[in-house]
Amino acid sequence: MYVNVIPLTRIPLSKPQIYTYESGDLASDLKIGQVVEAPLYNRSTLGIVFGTAKTAPANIKYKPLTKIIDPYPIVGERDLRLAQFISDYYYSSLGLVLKQLTPELPRKKMKKLTENLAKLNLSVIARSSEPLGTTKQSRENYESHGIASSQTPRNDLDLIINSPAERQKQYRELIAQNLQAKKQILFLVPEIILLTQTENWLKQNFPSQPITLLHADASMAAQLLAWRQAQTGGAKIFLGTRRAIFTPFYNLGQIIIDEEQNQSYKQWDMNPRYDARVVAEQKAALYDCNLTVGSSAPRVDTYFKSLAARPSPLVPRRSSPVSIIDMRAELRGGNYSIFSDALQKSLAETLQEKKQALIFVNRRGESTFVMCRDCGAILRCPRCKTPLMEHAAKTLSCVHCSIKMVSPVVCPACRSPRIKGFGIGVERVEMELKKMFGDARVARLDSGSATRAKNTQARYWELVNGQIDILVGTQAALPITAPNLELIAAINIDSILNFPGWQTDERAWHILWQIAGRDDLKEIIIQTYNPDNKLLQKLISGKQSDFYEQELNQRKAFGYPPFAQLIKLTCKSDDYDYLTRESLKIADKLKQELSCSKIIGPLKPTPEKIRDFWQREIIVKLELNSKNDKLESILRDLTNEWNIDVDPIT
Repeated sequence: MYVNVIPLTRIPLSKPQIYTYESGDLASDLKIGQVVEAPLYNRSTLGIVFGTAKTAPANIKYKPLTKIIDPYPIVGERDLRLAQFISDYYYSSLGLVLKQLTPELPRKKMKKLTENLAKLNLSVIARSSEPLGTTKQSRENYESHGIASSQTPRNDLDLIINSPAERQKQYRELIAQNLQAKKQILFLVPEIILLTQTENWLKQNFPSQPITLLHADASMAAQLLAWRQAQTGGAKIFLGTRRAIFTPFYNLGQIIIDEEQNQSYKQWDMNPRYDARVVAEQKAALYDCNLTVGSSAPRVDTYFKSLAARPSPLVPRRSSPVSIIDMRAELRGGNYSIFSDALQKSLAETLQEKKQALIFVNRRGESTFVMCRDCGAILRCPRCKTPLMEHAAKTLSCVHCSIKMVSPVVCPACRSPRIKGFGIGVERVEMELKKMFGDARVARLDSGSATRAKNTQARYWELVNGQIDILVGTQAALPITAPNLELIAAINIDSILNFPGWQTDERAWHILWQIAGRDDLKEIIIQTYNPDNKLLQKLISGKQSDFYEQELNQRKAFGYPPFAQLIKLTCKSDDYDYLTRESLKIADKLKQELSCSKIIGPLKPTPEKIRDFWQREIIVKLELNSKNDKLESILRDLTNEWNIDVDPIT
């Protein structure tokens, strides 16, 4: 008897992803999806059982499997197919996909975990993970049961475009229907910051149902317990971030993706560079369950997909009053503050009425860059040359390289003391508010101050319990709701309206509608130096369809998604000459082999250098469903210096 195993490690795509071993005395205990230990080259590694076979190719000496780590499979057959889809579609090692997306098994017994697992019917996992057969467990057979990378999107995508409060009403109905049918529900939010708020809402609406959390910040034991509860049907409602999409379920009936426009659903900074929204479509097909996505302003891609189900999912809806403040008029009137007179008045009234306000700022830190007013020198990161961001504690940091240093008293270039921070960040706004409203309780919420689940939970409850008067935050804070929250204001909205890139208008539209698309507020204020901006004008009119129709027409004319597919290749090296040669070589090869595709680059990205590594990018623009063997071969043969990002967000 032989066993095929997927090693839980990164293996180059040019090499086999599945390895065969002798099962020996373990044969009778093996099941698809189990975690086992096996030799790999000159070391030992963990792997997941892919299948078993009575025979294997002759004239090969097969090493014996070492041991079974856990008798109960960690994934089932459907989830192995899902892993294969992620591996194929995103050009990522199959073993790395499984390693990144499955919980780690504890090395030693943990008493509390063992007790909690004993309460579950783990035998259900074993029964649902019997081998498919013992004679055809080859890669070819596996792929014949799987989903092809070029599968077309599901046509039954249910898109809800509405305010947060209205979406929650529809979500409540969907969850109630599935609970009545004894089905499981997976509810996804884009960031940990929203877990506490959503969990609180779920508990209020379904008090008799335990809410199981699925996110990377949980302990190893908590992650494994939640995973087993999903596999056994030990719980019905699961709430998590993007990684939770890979969780195997016993009886999944509904997937809900809230705030679907949020870029955090895409893992862009490490392999596998997957998008949970794309993976959710495949999971819904594998589990034959319903998929519902909700947003105040969905992605253009999602809107386009939803047109297959209905002519237009956009419906008129009520919104809180929106005021657009022309900051040029404020300057002419002698107001040089970052707060308009109207905003100052509204904040004062809000505080007087014992209500709460949320101030949106598009930048972290106190200042976005530091410059000498005598020689014009800008303080830059020594490793990537990006302008350093200044914080309230008079420290500098780089958003790319994690470098931190003390702010200099004089200019390093000319020794002038006239060195100052420019731009507006959340820390500066927080300080200005404390000066202006000395008695107000002002707090800050951004990716630097509250990324961990415990910190986020504390900040959320402070707002809900009335312990915060004014919350200053970046985009992560915009979906937050609280009973006494009556005012939302955007301080520097122009910074998101003028960012370079073909997706600039879409990203700005998402943020604008997160601010203005709510119906639970007394007032919304947006400050700008360009009140005639086309997006602000569309926002005031409330006609979302105008934006989507114009954006789709432009993308179709210039060949951008959803009418084409983009793949971004990034080469990194500390050797500048090698980087230049390698990037030119691959670009030329792509241009020669893919005559029907558009190859852009090599390009110098911004920043060109990160953490002492130079970078070059190549953009491959493909017609839909036009991947071919030549492209596959080139991408799978790329060296470790290259990263492949399918459907990039930048």
